[in-house]
Amino acid sequence: MQSDFLAGIRVLVTRPAHQAQALCDMITEQGGQAVRFPVIEIVPTPLSEEATYWLRNPEKVDFAIFISANAVQYGLAQLLAHGGIPDKLKLVTIGKASAEKVQQLLDRAPDIYPTEQYNSEALLALTELQDDAVNNKQFIIFRGIGGRELLASTLQQRGAKVHYAEVYQRKLPKPDKEVLKRLQGLDSPDIVTVTSNEGLNNLVAMLHAHMEANQLEQFWQTPLVVVTEQMRLNAQTAGFKDAIIVAARASNEALLDSIQKWCQSKPVDNR
Repeated sequence: MQSDFLAGIRVLVTRPAHQAQALCDMITEQGGQAVRFPVIEIVPTPLSEEATYWLRNPEKVDFAIFISANAVQYGLAQLLAHGGIPDKLKLVTIGKASAEKVQQLLDRAPDIYPTEQYNSEALLALTELQDDAVNNKQFIIFRGIGGRELLASTLQQRGAKVHYAEVYQRKLPKPDKEVLKRLQGLDSPDIVTVTSNEGLNNLVAMLHAHMEANQLEQFWQTPLVVVTEQMRLNAQTAGFKDAIIVAARASNEALLDSIQKWCQSKPVDNR
């Protein structure tokens, strides 16, 4: 629904370029101005020999877990290109966005996914992944290069055989020169959104590489929306000095809700 709730508010959106559109649209629909400034670039990466083996023999795999929407996008492409998706293979996602991506690409929901909390802990708590259900079963986890080991280690403790397919990597992108000029000047954003610690680290690195000390000091006064308490602490350490708001989760809806609440709390004469 179109409104002017965010009229005159410039929001820096730091999601990867291919994932920013929905949040930008939501900000625009509220009358705000979305300023795109990707701080992570997602690119495919070659498969390991082990991953290639399992993708060519998907009938030997019982569960395929996708840890992110990017893992769904690149992982399903690899599955379909190698051996396809057998009927017996259960598709598992962690986040809401990942489940929606499966629905979008396959016109079906994942077989297993949490519906309240969206993290590894919530997934591991599901009945479908307890000891009796996973003992001696073959799992392949689609993810980017690196990441948490909790999911794999817990499944292994429950008797599962776990393999990784690292199908993408995250890179530091080249910053948009025009947006950098805005960040350095009077047309800087009113509030910034960042959804991962890696993204926060990249944003800080990009600013340090392209801003003078006085420009940085001004930017640190900009309110910031993050998605975990740890990110809030990291942002403080990095230099952010104004309001650091922790959104309920990393969804676009939760980010927009935090922006709206911040906007509502602003003094009227500063809007």
